[in-house]
Amino acid sequence: MTSRNNLVLPQERMLPMGQICQRYGVTDRTIDRWLERGVLPAPIRINRFRYWRESDLVQFERKQMSAHKPDNAA
Repeated sequence: MTSRNNLVLPQERMLPMGQICQRYGVTDRTIDRWLERGVLPAPIRINRFRYWRESDLVQFERKQMSAHKPDNAA
């Protein structure tokens, strides 16, 4: 197991801002607001560009789904 701080494994898929916007159907400004509020996982900066680990986004999505799951759902 590796530390998740800023380590990027070679096989790990990194998604740029444009793909994040497409994935969630929002604009880059919305992504910026989500980051300011701490809603979305922090990106990794490479030069002036931001990238997100796909595994971090999947974990974020699972957390969001479990938070909105009704108590009586099976």
